[in-house]
Amino acid sequence: MKNTTLFLVLLAVFSTLLIAGCTTTQPAPVTTPVTTVPTQLPATPATVATTIPLTDPAITGNWNLNGMMVGGGTTPVIPNAQITATFNNDGTLSGFGGCNNYNANYILTGETTSFGKTISIGPIISTQKFCADTSNQESTYLANLQKAKAYSIPNNTMIIRTSDLNQLSYVKV
Repeated sequence: MKNTTLFLVLLAVFSTLLIAGCTTTQPAPVTTPVTTVPTQLPATPATVATTIPLTDPAITGNWNLNGMMVGGGTTPVIPNAQITATFNNDGTLSGFGGCNNYNANYILTGETTSFGKTISIGPIISTQKFCADTSNQESTYLANLQKAKAYSIPNNTMIIRTSDLNQLSYVKV
Protein backbone atom coordinates (compact mmCIF):
# COMPACT_ATOMS: atom_id res chain seq x y z
CA MET A 1 0.00 0.00 0.00
CA LYS A 2 2.89 2.26 0.65
CA ASN A 3 4.08 1.85 -2.84
CA THR A 4 0.69 2.65 -4.24
CA THR A 5 0.40 5.86 -2.21
CA LEU A 6 3.89 6.89 -3.19
CA PHE A 7 3.07 6.08 -6.77
CA LEU A 8 -0.12 8.17 -6.69
CA VAL A 9 1.66 11.15 -5.11
CA LEU A 10 4.44 11.02 -7.70
CA LEU A 11 1.88 10.66 -10.44
CA ALA A 12 -0.01 13.72 -9.19
CA VAL A 13 3.17 15.78 -9.01
CA PHE A 14 4.27 14.63 -12.44
CA SER A 15 0.86 15.33 -13.93
CA THR A 16 0.79 18.78 -12.42
CA LEU A 17 4.21 19.56 -13.82
CA LEU A 18 3.24 18.14 -17.19
CA ILE A 19 0.05 20.17 -17.32
CA ALA A 20 1.83 23.34 -16.17
CA GLY A 21 4.54 22.86 -18.79
CA CYS A 22 2.08 22.33 -21.59
CA THR A 23 0.04 25.42 -20.97
CA THR A 24 1.21 28.59 -22.60
CA THR A 25 0.91 31.98 -21.07
CA GLN A 26 0.10 34.91 -23.23
CA PRO A 27 3.03 37.36 -23.39
CA ALA A 28 2.34 40.88 -22.28
CA PRO A 29 1.33 42.98 -25.21
CA VAL A 30 4.16 45.07 -26.58
CA THR A 31 3.36 48.70 -26.20
CA THR A 32 4.82 51.27 -28.50
CA PRO A 33 5.58 54.58 -26.82
CA VAL A 34 3.34 57.32 -28.07
CA THR A 35 5.24 60.22 -29.55
CA THR A 36 3.40 63.48 -29.72
CA VAL A 37 4.29 65.61 -32.68
CA PRO A 38 3.58 69.29 -32.07
CA THR A 39 1.27 70.89 -34.53
CA GLN A 40 2.99 73.66 -36.35
CA LEU A 41 1.14 76.92 -36.30
CA PRO A 42 1.28 79.18 -39.29
CA ALA A 43 4.21 81.54 -39.03
CA THR A 44 3.16 85.08 -38.25
CA PRO A 45 5.58 87.93 -37.85
CA ALA A 46 6.15 88.83 -34.22
CA THR A 47 5.04 92.23 -33.15
CA VAL A 48 7.69 93.92 -31.07
CA ALA A 49 6.66 96.88 -29.02
CA THR A 50 9.25 99.56 -29.17
CA THR A 51 9.20 102.56 -26.95
CA ILE A 52 10.76 105.64 -28.36
CA PRO A 53 12.14 107.70 -25.51
CA LEU A 54 10.93 111.25 -25.18
CA THR A 55 13.57 113.76 -26.11
CA ASP A 56 14.08 117.43 -25.49
CA PRO A 57 16.44 119.22 -27.86
CA ALA A 58 17.18 121.74 -25.12
CA ILE A 59 18.73 119.11 -22.82
CA THR A 60 20.77 117.22 -25.41
CA GLY A 61 24.42 118.12 -25.65
CA ASN A 62 27.37 118.80 -23.37
CA TRP A 63 27.08 120.52 -20.01
CA ASN A 64 29.63 121.58 -17.38
CA LEU A 65 28.66 121.69 -13.73
CA ASN A 66 29.21 125.14 -12.26
CA GLY A 67 27.69 124.72 -8.79
CA MET A 68 25.68 122.59 -6.39
CA MET A 69 23.17 123.61 -3.77
CA VAL A 70 23.13 120.75 -1.27
CA GLY A 71 21.46 120.81 2.13
CA GLY A 72 20.50 124.46 1.78
CA GLY A 73 24.05 125.71 1.13
CA THR A 74 25.84 126.46 -2.11
CA THR A 75 28.82 124.23 -2.85
CA PRO A 76 31.23 125.59 -5.45
CA VAL A 77 32.89 123.11 -7.78
CA ILE A 78 36.51 122.40 -6.88
CA PRO A 79 38.73 124.26 -9.38
CA ASN A 80 40.23 122.03 -12.10
CA ALA A 81 37.70 119.27 -11.33
CA GLN A 82 35.64 119.78 -14.45
CA ILE A 83 32.42 117.82 -13.91
CA THR A 84 30.53 117.17 -17.12
CA ALA A 85 27.29 115.65 -18.34
CA THR A 86 26.42 114.74 -21.92
CA PHE A 87 22.74 114.04 -22.61
CA ASN A 88 22.10 112.06 -25.80
CA ASN A 89 18.83 111.83 -27.77
CA ASP A 90 18.60 108.08 -27.12
CA GLY A 91 18.06 108.47 -23.37
CA THR A 92 21.67 107.88 -22.33
CA LEU A 93 23.83 110.14 -20.24
CA SER A 94 27.61 110.08 -19.80
CA GLY A 95 30.12 112.33 -18.17
CA PHE A 96 33.09 112.91 -15.92
CA GLY A 97 32.52 113.31 -12.19
CA GLY A 98 35.82 114.99 -11.36
CA CYS A 99 37.67 111.69 -10.87
CA ASN A 100 35.70 108.95 -12.64
CA ASN A 101 33.73 108.55 -15.85
CA TYR A 102 30.07 107.65 -15.41
CA ASN A 103 27.12 106.47 -17.51
CA ALA A 104 23.39 106.26 -16.90
CA ASN A 105 20.03 106.24 -18.62
CA TYR A 106 17.58 109.08 -18.24
CA ILE A 107 13.84 109.22 -18.84
CA LEU A 108 11.79 112.28 -19.67
CA THR A 109 8.11 111.82 -18.91
CA GLY A 110 6.84 114.89 -20.71
CA GLU A 111 5.17 116.12 -17.52
CA THR A 112 5.80 119.57 -16.14
CA THR A 113 6.02 120.54 -12.46
CA SER A 114 6.15 123.97 -10.88
CA PHE A 115 9.95 123.77 -11.13
CA GLY A 116 10.32 122.39 -14.64
CA LYS A 117 10.09 119.22 -16.73
CA THR A 118 10.28 115.83 -15.01
CA ILE A 119 13.35 113.63 -15.41
CA SER A 120 14.55 110.38 -13.89
CA ILE A 121 18.25 109.42 -13.97
CA GLY A 122 19.90 106.13 -13.10
CA PRO A 123 21.14 103.82 -12.07
CA ILE A 124 24.51 105.48 -12.47
CA ILE A 125 27.57 103.32 -13.08
CA SER A 126 31.09 104.68 -12.89
CA THR A 127 34.71 103.73 -12.82
CA GLN A 128 36.12 103.26 -9.33
CA LYS A 129 39.26 105.38 -8.98
CA PHE A 130 39.91 107.26 -5.76
CA CYS A 131 41.05 110.86 -6.00
CA ALA A 132 41.81 112.40 -2.62
CA ASP A 133 40.97 115.95 -3.75
CA THR A 134 37.69 115.28 -5.55
CA SER A 135 36.16 111.97 -4.39
CA ASN A 136 33.86 113.54 -1.78
CA GLN A 137 32.58 116.11 -4.25
CA GLU A 138 32.08 113.44 -6.90
CA SER A 139 30.13 111.21 -4.50
CA THR A 140 27.85 114.13 -3.59
CA TYR A 141 27.39 115.03 -7.25
CA LEU A 142 26.55 111.49 -8.43
CA ALA A 143 24.19 110.86 -5.50
CA ASN A 144 22.27 114.04 -6.29
CA LEU A 145 22.27 113.43 -10.03
CA GLN A 146 20.68 110.02 -9.42
CA LYS A 147 17.95 111.68 -7.30
CA ALA A 148 16.98 114.06 -10.12
CA LYS A 149 13.25 114.77 -10.40
CA ALA A 150 12.98 117.89 -12.57
CA TYR A 151 15.04 120.20 -14.74
CA SER A 152 14.71 123.64 -16.21
CA ILE A 153 16.83 125.32 -18.88
CA PRO A 154 16.73 129.11 -18.92
CA ASN A 155 19.37 130.80 -21.16
CA ASN A 156 21.96 128.00 -21.73
CA THR A 157 21.92 127.18 -18.01
CA MET A 158 20.39 123.96 -16.77
CA ILE A 159 19.28 123.40 -13.21
CA ILE A 160 18.46 119.87 -12.07
CA ARG A 161 16.42 119.64 -8.87
CA THR A 162 16.47 116.48 -6.74
CA SER A 163 13.74 114.80 -4.73
CA ASP A 164 15.07 116.46 -1.56
CA LEU A 165 15.27 119.92 -3.23
CA ASN A 166 19.03 119.96 -3.79
CA GLN A 167 20.10 121.52 -7.09
CA LEU A 168 22.82 120.97 -9.66
CA SER A 169 23.61 123.92 -11.91
CA TYR A 170 25.19 123.49 -15.38
CA VAL A 171 26.27 125.72 -18.22
CA LYS A 172 25.96 124.53 -21.84
CA VAL A 173 29.30 123.97 -23.59
